[in-house]
Amino acid sequence: MKIKALQCNTNRCNAAHNLLDHTLEAAGCQALRSTSGVHGSNGQSSPESSIETPRDTVESSSYLFDMSPGIHVATTYLKGIHVSPIGEGDEQRILLFGRESVSEWIRLVRKIYVDGTFSLSPGLFYQIVVILVERDCFVLPVCYALLPNKTEETYRRMIRLLRDAWPALRPQAISTDFEKGLINALSEAFPIAELHGCFFHLVKNLKKKLSDLHLMSRYQNDGNFSLSARTITGLAFVPPQAIDHVIAELAVFLPEDLMPVLKYSEDTYVGSLQHLLPDGSVIRREPMFPVAMWSVYERTLNQDSRTNNYAEAAHRRLQTEFGVDHPSLWRFVDGLRKIQHHRDILLARYINGNRPTAKRTKYLKIDERLFELVNTFESRTPVEFLQGVASNFLMEA
Repeated sequence: MKIKALQCNTNRCNAAHNLLDHTLEAAGCQALRSTSGVHGSNGQSSPESSIETPRDTVESSSYLFDMSPGIHVATTYLKGIHVSPIGEGDEQRILLFGRESVSEWIRLVRKIYVDGTFSLSPGLFYQIVVILVERDCFVLPVCYALLPNKTEETYRRMIRLLRDAWPALRPQAISTDFEKGLINALSEAFPIAELHGCFFHLVKNLKKKLSDLHLMSRYQNDGNFSLSARTITGLAFVPPQAIDHVIAELAVFLPEDLMPVLKYSEDTYVGSLQHLLPDGSVIRREPMFPVAMWSVYERTLNQDSRTNNYAEAAHRRLQTEFGVDHPSLWRFVDGLRKIQHHRDILLARYINGNRPTAKRTKYLKIDERLFELVNTFESRTPVEFLQGVASNFLMEA
């Protein structure tokens, strides 16, 4: 497999066009290519990450394509911009990998999933962002983005590349993690799309808070304490209009050690309390993440997905293929080529009219119980409801 890449300047390059058959490199990046290999920040060639680059590339105002089988890398190419090795000034590079053929049907996509991971990124990059699309309950990875950092501007640049490549991408719903810069960039690019926070990541955030407060040992060894802790995250299943009342009831029920966790969750996801009015209603500050984003009440009633588990599965598939954290760029690209073969088979199953693989029975039963709980919210006390919800998910230690 051959990889082509080139040197770009922010003021001279727009973005790339043609994804997974052809990878895009962000405006404002230098090249990833040297005939002797890929170079790290010290300028030394790494044999493991060495990438063969053809010498017969043509300077033009079009795109560079390598039509050999598998995954290919390309980028916008303007006259006079030449290929050079990685070096200083290369800190803002972005690489996107995706199939060109996605452009034929991307206009039909109504929901996408966006999720990042840090441990699997090649050493030259800070993180990988995986973008998946949903087509009639089939969820398919369509893009893998290598990013230099997690700033809001970098996310904007990534999305601009996506939109330049797939102008017809206009999702109505986006599921993502609680990365504020990414959320802002997605909201700006797709203003009419509903942004949904992933419940799995909400649970992870609670786990992190427990860890910060040195409460994870008690969580693991005290069943009652564990259930009480999960009732806080269970607020995501409460009807939004009842959140204030349920929080007040929960504050009376929780053990003292969990009150800082409830306060953190309230301030971050509901808004810190400013005034309590005579009629019992409250005035709050604007939260970091609005209730409409992280609430899964309506999603549960509509039997819609509550998590980014599809993206987590894609991350696990990458981990299995690479076998190590922070693989070399060569191993990363070679792994993507193998992974994409399986994704092509999945797409073929969809095209041929097959149904997606059914959920495991235990998860179907959990969905049924949660559906029953949210449908009978009014007939339960707030604490009963939250305990019921908390009984249906765990936080892995």
